[in-house]
Amino acid sequence: MATDEQVHKVSLKVLVDKEKNKVIFAEAGKDFVDALLSILTLPLGTIARLVAKESNIPPVKFGSLSSLYESVSHLEDKYLRTQTCKEMLLQPRNSMESYCKHVKLNIDDTEPTKYFLCANLNCSIVSGRQLSIFRYQRCRCGNLMNREVFPIEVIPGNGFVNEIATFIICDDLSVLPNVVGTSVSLLRKLGIKDMATIDERNVDISKREVVDILKLSLLSKTPLTDFILEKKDDNFNPINQPQIGIGEKSSYESRKMDVKVLVRKSDSKILFVEAEADFADYFSVCSLYLWVECCTCLMDALP
Repeated sequence: MATDEQVHKVSLKVLVDKEKNKVIFAEAGKDFVDALLSILTLPLGTIARLVAKESNIPPVKFGSLSSLYESVSHLEDKYLRTQTCKEMLLQPRNSMESYCKHVKLNIDDTEPTKYFLCANLNCSIVSGRQLSIFRYQRCRCGNLMNREVFPIEVIPGNGFVNEIATFIICDDLSVLPNVVGTSVSLLRKLGIKDMATIDERNVDISKREVVDILKLSLLSKTPLTDFILEKKDDNFNPINQPQIGIGEKSSYESRKMDVKVLVRKSDSKILFVEAEADFADYFSVCSLYLWVECCTCLMDALP
């Protein structure tokens, strides 16, 4: 019997510069492009979980985000406001779930969203109906909301791009429509004049390989080359080599939170931060950019 990995595969046509040992670009259809674009819909908690798993590439630490995720996974329930807070943080729901679940190579392994009402059948009549996407959330009446209901679903469509469209995927994962002149323009831009130096390959991609590409996209500016050609760099260590670009600094003066910071004097490194619940809540929902910038601001604020 065929496995899921064997059944759910798509093919890429990849052009490789044999002289430079580098991927020029790949030609792809809807199935692969949908999978690639779906990465942009993933919550940070889901990304941290996916890249920490084994695939063809070893587990990857996504900066300090992976440490944040792991710390929450080991946090005892008594420190959390409700029993469902850990599930919210470790298994966050994708807001575009209804689109992504129709993607052939959907890598989001989060359990599909379910809906629950109060276990007390008379509760909705007395206090108004409440709906939860967490089975063990408490209703206003105090009972668990564990009575599953099945709302009518409106299917929005199949993935993100049109069925008949084809695309050019650049080495840095830029996606371009495969229209007349696109490939020629790329070849000219990359300075490729002799077509004899180009090798054409067909590569089969499964969910496992999409996770590989996700990992490499966090570590490299040339993830297609690293993936297709399996380039080995002596200094490459997926556990501790994230490459995260930081934009210009901006100030956030509207709200301040007091924290206690322990700094090692020998190298001025922050060892840990002691803070109240509002600071921890902020980090659990903020974007990666704001998170890194706040750490930078902490260092700047130290005497």
